[in-house]
Amino acid sequence: MTDDHPEMDFEEIARRFSHLWQALNHGSPETRKILVDRVRDALDRGEARLHEPDCEIIANSFVLEALIHDGAATRVYRARHRDLGTLHAIKVPQPDHADDPVLRKLMLREAEIGMALRHPRIAATQTVLRLADGRPALVMEWLGSKLADLLQERPLFLSEVIAVTTAVLSGLEAIHAGGFVHCDLSPLNLIADGDLSSLKIADFGIALERGGRHGQFDLVFAGQPDFASPEQLAGEPLDERSDLYAAGCLLSLLLSRCNEESDGTEAMVALANRLSQRTPQDRPENARAALHLLGGSAKCPVVDA
Repeated sequence: MTDDHPEMDFEEIARRFSHLWQALNHGSPETRKILVDRVRDALDRGEARLHEPDCEIIANSFVLEALIHDGAATRVYRARHRDLGTLHAIKVPQPDHADDPVLRKLMLREAEIGMALRHPRIAATQTVLRLADGRPALVMEWLGSKLADLLQERPLFLSEVIAVTTAVLSGLEAIHAGGFVHCDLSPLNLIADGDLSSLKIADFGIALERGGRHGQFDLVFAGQPDFASPEQLAGEPLDERSDLYAAGCLLSLLLSRCNEESDGTEAMVALANRLSQRTPQDRPENARAALHLLGGSAKCPVVDA
């Protein structure tokens, strides 16, 4: 207001504000709604000058509340929708990667893959925004804690190991049915909101179509070395059995955090070894077959996720 009318003094500003306040308090419901919307729009247009330095708002809709991951190429924030109050995870390129064409292509592919997959054990990708500087921003559902953090808090019961493995294999079954290989299954990309049985698979940043390889995106290697299959480390074409290798490594890790020893534990160890065979042909054919083996190893019916 004062930028457009520098001659306007504080008395005039106060007078206009008083009129606005009276209209907001005594006008008809329709008038109040119109005025509130216009005031909100005006504030949004001037948001860069008005918000606190430590409170960043993007797309006039999301307040970035906390930085939860600060990687070499991307950042992930916990964000709150200003109108709905809902929490979301928002992934953006680092500012110095704003012009990186490979990263941009990967992020848009990640959004396309994530939005094509809908399953209770897969973290939902909700939309893609374009920031003022042209960077894409992926908006995803907020789920809380990474499995990697939860594993540091306490030992696991065997029932929890089975629940996590069931959730992971159920999510993988849906991913593979869509024609994709996740390629980055690890405790860092498994998210839960306290209940391990409700765990979901997140982060499709390096997912491939079945039979693809990361070299086609000019990536020498992508993934977590401790969970990547031998064929992924070698840069070979990948299918669903590569994800099963990672699931076997994950199961071995879960069992190392388990505080129970029983026949059921030994059966799960055998399953972990079967999944993480170095030769793809020695692993189960797909996630459905692995779920069948899990049901037998756990000596209980596999819950349909």
